Formats: sequence, structure tokens, C-alpha cells
Amino acid sequence: MRGIFMRALLALAALGMLATPVAAQVDPAARGLAVRTQQQTVTLAREASMQGASLTKWRTCRAKLRLALVSTCKIAFPGDSKTFGAGAGTGTKFTTNAFGFSRPSRLAVLLGQSGLPTRTNSWFGTGGMSSIADVLAYDPRRSGFSGWSGGVVSLGGPSLATGNTNPGTFQPSVPVDRASIFYVQRPGEGIFTVTKGSETFTINAQSATNAIIRSEINFATKDASPISITRTSGGYVEIAGMIAWDSAVPGIEISNFAVYGVVSGYQADTTTAWAPLNALAAYAPDLTIINLWTNNLNTGVPLATSVADLQAIITKAKVTGDCILEWPSIGGTSPSYGADATRTQWKSALVTLAASNGCAFQDDEALLGGRVGAVSNGLTADGVHETGPGYDIEAQTLQRYTAQ
Repeated sequence: MRGIFMRALLALAALGMLATPVAAQVDPAARGLAVRTQQQTVTLAREASMQGASLTKWRTCRAKLRLALVSTCKIAFPGDSKTFGAGAGTGTKFTTNAFGFSRPSRLAVLLGQSGLPTRTNSWFGTGGMSSIADVLAYDPRRSGFSGWSGGVVSLGGPSLATGNTNPGTFQPSVPVDRASIFYVQRPGEGIFTVTKGSETFTINAQSATNAIIRSEINFATKDASPISITRTSGGYVEIAGMIAWDSAVPGIEISNFAVYGVVSGYQADTTTAWAPLNALAAYAPDLTIINLWTNNLNTGVPLATSVADLQAIITKAKVTGDCILEWPSIGGTSPSYGADATRTQWKSALVTLAASNGCAFQDDEALLGGRVGAVSNGLTADGVHETGPGYDIEAQTLQRYTAQ
């Protein structure tokens, strides 16, 4: 009987009337797709756990932007040389032509590729560069500024200041018809003009009230002519920054306030009306992305002080928006920029700060493969600062946060 039964099964199989067990029908391509799907799921889960916050204020602004209820959403980047873009350029500090490869600039490019227009025709301060020549080399869209120097500290470090009448010029990369000029207002300041093409506007920075002012300029002509600032009379003129844009294109304003070589206390300073943290509050960002502590770890700033500095920045930033805290990457051998055990302790403190304040958290060190991976993959220029590809990798994850 058993032999008859087996012969019957074989006959049915030959006629195609008996289903082959499912396990035997697995297609190699399907198996590969399943593996890739599983890997993608793991990646997405990791990113979700890294995010740790809904960024509700930021997403609300994005929704209003889509519905044309606002014309812009603002992202601020207070940071040090690793936000400035050092490592992505050339020269002794790896800062020559580095602006376009910095993390904020790469985020702007990635957001644009995902269909979100950005406003990046901007500059802020000297960025901690030691000379005007270094400032212009970092971002060649700026030119002139002959005889200008570093003024009071504000957005992007020392402002660009002058007591002469030599112009400082910025070259927009697209046609623009709007510009914001950020300047220091106080008793004894001077008068200056803003010129594009045949249009000139005059601004008086002298006032009894100390403040950081954002003055809006409306040009009648939309073109890519250079925009020049020229002191005409009075005392010193101190310019903290400029943003230029096309008023017909709503977009995300990305402002790099980073300063080379600073610790967190520099960006948390509130000693004057135009000091970095007060100026950040006046800027009123919808999202603030903070990457500090690299120099804290290297110069012996206590962890408690570092936490207090970041808490101050977070508190100001969350008045108008949300925050993302980045744990900075590093390359090379421990204990450079903090022994591994010390860095683990500090990273844990940053995670706690993020969780207690409803901020998102991004681990740049993990994204670049840790100390060893950052070096072996060519993602660090000098063991401290990322190369252009390193900043791009970090910006990719930020793009997924901000574009959702």
C-alpha cells in the first residue's frame, strides 16, 4: 500500500497537481530583497531611536510653509569649527573654500534635492578667522572689506567692523530682491549704505538703545548684482551678517553661526545685547542644531559647566522652536579630545539633556564609524575635523529629521 501511495504522489506532482513545499520555492532575488528590507528596517529603527523627539514646532512651521502661511522657516547652527566646516577646505586650518562643504551647507543642498527650497546666500561674522584674508578665503562670495577688522562678538563670532569708507561686498549666487542686514545698534555707531545695482539704502546704527538689529531691504530690481555695505559717516559700523533671497520663493533659511575654536560658553554668552545667545534669541529660530563640546573636552572645561552652557542655549532656542543636539565625531587614538571612558560619560550627559528638553539627538561619532572608522574611511582631515564627505554623511541624517 505504501508503495502504491508514493507512486500516486509522484504522478500528481508530475501533472502539476501537488504543490511543492513553500520553503523550496524561495527565489534568490526575493531572499535578497527580504534581507535588504530587514536591513532598512534596522536602519530606520536606529534613526527613530536617535531622533527621540517629535520636533513639533519645526514641523508646524514646515506645514505653514507648505500652505503659504509663512514665507520662511529658520534653522540656526550655533557651533564651533566642526560646524564652521573646518577640515573640508584647504590651507593650514583646512578652512579655505570650506563654507560650501560645511554641515549646514550640505544640509541645504540635500533639502533642496528633496524638493525643499533653501536660502543660503548668507554670511555671519568672521567665524573666528584671524584675518580678513582668511575670512574671504573661507567664503569667496565675500570680497573687499579692506581695512575692516573684527568688532564686537555676535552671530558668527566677531562682527565685521570698520571706521573707513571701503565697501564690503557679497555676491549672491541667484537673482535676489530682498536682503536682511544684521548690525550692532548703540550710541556712537556710524551710518552706512546698502547698495545693489543702482539702488542704495541708508541705515543709521546710532541709537540710545543697545541691540542687534535685523534690517529688511526691499530692492525693486531682482538680479544677482553684488550687494555692498559702505560706512559713510559717524562712528564705527559693525555688521554681524547678511541674508539675501528671492521674495517669490518661500524657503528654509539656513544660518551658520559657528565660530572656529570656541567652547560652549562662547555661544552661551549673554553679557551684551548682541552677544551670541541674546542674538540667537533675537533671530528666533524654528530649529536650532547644536554641535559643541569638542573644545570643551580638549581644554578641561568641567562637564557640569558644559551642561549648564548647553541648557542655556536650549532654553533660549526652545522659546521659538525645537533643537537637535549632535554628539561630535572624533578620530584617532584615545585619549585625544577625551579618553573613550570620558567621552562615553559626556555623551550620556548629552543624551540626558536631549531627553529632558524634548530635543532630538544625533550621534555623529557613530555615523562616521567611531575613531577608527572616521580615519580608515577618510572622513576626518586631521583626527578632529571632518572632510567634506564626513560632513555630508552627518547632514544626510539631519536631512531625514528636518524633511519629514
